[in-house]
Amino acid sequence: MTTKEFATEFNILYNNISSNASPGLNLFEISSYLTKAQLEIIKEYNGIVNKYQKGFDANDKRRIDFKNLIKDFKSTSFTINSNKLTSSLNSKFFTIPSDVFLIKYEQGTYINGSCQKEISIIPISLDRFNTSVKSPFKKPNKDIAWRLDYNLSNLKTVEILSSENITTYHLRYVQYPEPIILTNLSTNSEFTGLNLSIDGVTTEQTCKLDIEIHREILDRAVELALRDYKENSLQNKVQLNNRNN
Repeated sequence: MTTKEFATEFNILYNNISSNASPGLNLFEISSYLTKAQLEIIKEYNGIVNKYQKGFDANDKRRIDFKNLIKDFKSTSFTINSNKLTSSLNSKFFTIPSDVFLIKYEQGTYINGSCQKEISIIPISLDRFNTSVKSPFKKPNKDIAWRLDYNLSNLKTVEILSSENITTYHLRYVQYPEPIILTNLSTNSEFTGLNLSIDGVTTEQTCKLDIEIHREILDRAVELALRDYKENSLQNKVQLNNRNN
C-alpha cells in the first residue's frame, strides 16, 4: 500500500467504526498509530508479547509477511577488551549492525589444527553467567559459546565467551522496522516548526514489510486509535500497555 492508500483506508475504517463520533486525526497521528501497530505485531509473532505463541516461521504467511526484515551479518573484526568479565574464557567483542532488533540465529567459527570448526552461540543473562561460569559442567565448551549483550562506545556490541579462539561471528537477525510516515513531517505546512519525527525519521515512506501484512497493520492501527479516542477508559489503557510491554 502507498502512503496515500494507508491514509485513505485508515480514515474510512476509523470513521465507519466510530460512526464519525471520534476526533479526526492528522497524518502525524495516523503515522504514529501505524508505526506502533507494526511493531506490536512483530513483537507478538516473535514471542516478546505473544498471545498467539507463534514465531516468524510459524506458517508460510508469516514467513512472507516478515521476510523483508530478516538480515544476515558476518564479521571477522573483533576487539579484546579489558572489561571482559572472566579470564577463564576467551572473550571477543564484535560490533553488530545498529538496526539489530532480535537475533534469531548465531554461530561462530574457530580454527582447530588445519580445520575450521563451527560452534553454536547461545545468549546468556548475567545472572546465569554468574552461576555457571565457575562450573566445569556448565561453562562453554568446543560445541557451545556464550553471548552477552554490551554497549561499547555507543555501538551495539556482543561479547562472545568461549573455550575456543573464535575468529568469526555470524548472525541472522530481525531488523528493527522502519516507521510508516504518511507525509514529509519537515516540509508539510501543517507541522511547520513542530520538529516532529518518528524514530528519528521525517521523510514520507510506506511500510517496508510485504504487502500481505499491510492491512493487518492498518486494522491494528485503527484499533489502537479507537481505544485511545473512543474507549478512553483506564481498563483499556492498562490492557493496551500490557500488550506493548
